Amino acid sequence: MFKKSAIFVIFCFFLLTITTSLTKNKARNLEKEILKLEKEISQIEKQISDAEIDYIYLSKPKKLITQIKEFKSEEYLSYDRSKIFFSINHFLEQNSKISKYIK
Repeated sequence: MFKKSAIFVIFCFFLLTITTSLTKNKARNLEKEILKLEKEISQIEKQISDAEIDYIYLSKPKKLITQIKEFKSEEYLSYDRSKIFFSINHFLEQNSKISKYIK
């Protein structure tokens, strides 16, 4: 009787040890994936922030006029009206439409 209970306890111990290590490994892998995704999100947020700053800066007519006056030696080309966006949301909406057509 004592041998059966000892074998049962040892079996349970090994079973619990193995399941604990498997759970720990899965949790560690999930943490690594979460950190990777958080880094990607922060990079994308920074790119969006930079694009917003560029849009705000370049959408002011006075700024554009002064920039053109400063760099008169360079030749500027006019944009097609379809390439001019009125807001970041408008740009993102148009960009998502284009990416849907590409897929």
